[in-house]
Amino acid sequence: MEKQKHSMRIWKIFLVTLIIALPIRLYQTLFLLEEETGFYRDGDLTTGAVFIALMAGCLLIFIEGRKNPPPVPAMPVKSLGAAVAGMFTGFLFCGQALFSLLGTPAVDNAVMNQLLAASEILAGLALLAAAYGHAVGQNLWRRHPLPALLPALWGCVCLVVLFITYAAAVNIAENVYDTFAVVFLLLFFFAYAKLHAGIEPEKAACGALRYGLMAILFGAVTVVPELAQNAAGMSPVTAYPFGMYLMNGAASLFVLFFLLGLRRTPAAPAAGPEPPARGEEAPPEQPDETEGFAQRLHQAYGEEETFLPREEPAPRENNSENQEQNEDNPLVK
Repeated sequence: MEKQKHSMRIWKIFLVTLIIALPIRLYQTLFLLEEETGFYRDGDLTTGAVFIALMAGCLLIFIEGRKNPPPVPAMPVKSLGAAVAGMFTGFLFCGQALFSLLGTPAVDNAVMNQLLAASEILAGLALLAAAYGHAVGQNLWRRHPLPALLPALWGCVCLVVLFITYAAAVNIAENVYDTFAVVFLLLFFFAYAKLHAGIEPEKAACGALRYGLMAILFGAVTVVPELAQNAAGMSPVTAYPFGMYLMNGAASLFVLFFLLGLRRTPAAPAAGPEPPARGEEAPPEQPDETEGFAQRLHQAYGEEETFLPREEPAPRENNSENQEQNEDNPLVK
């Protein structure tokens, strides 16, 4: 019951932060943005309000998750929503990679563009495999954990691209939003890989919840205003490609559905070996070392040995009865 209350508290912090930050972001990007300069007409008033709301929300989420960590879930997590969102995200990653290679490059540096596209394809394939696992309720990364790190590898490459792209950018606030969105996605995917691989499951479950909620927050305040600007026919504020905004939004949806499925998953048993995943064979039982011990003795020394069960000694009689028998016995006298 206490764990359930903790889960509700951390989700309430997330929802309150989102309700405060997202409307302000939509208002400043749709009504306060100067397209010629890329700055907002109110100066730093709304930007400061968004930053304060996001930083306070992330800090409270971090403290709440560390103070009352969630229980380790019984893997795997079966979730139809996570499966559909993961499949869509995987195809979107691969599509954006092909578009940047064959169409408009995501970054001007040709080498970095190729590295980014390669990491997107690998991450997309890993997400497609993860979507299949969530659909059928199978933990694919338990025996082969390395492919689960491919989305985290994409996050590392994407951060390098962001630093190169934003070196000469004008609007610093928008760059910080985009950078933090990728940072928290990277941290979530790393905790996601550790959780499925069974490495430090307590820390991995706590990290997946905390960084996942933070990634959704920054994904919402970056992707939703970008979609609203495109729907209104406004020019983008940053140099971050629109296709990569869609990737971040789809990845945030995958995180959201995974965390919802994680919340419904029962906790793992406190002790005992983890049951084998579907399609895996149970580990063989250890043989009894005492079995065939008499036969090994006969082979070594050529003697016939028989092991009999130990007989319990008869209970001793009362001391008074023993004393009377000794008095009647002339030898004792």
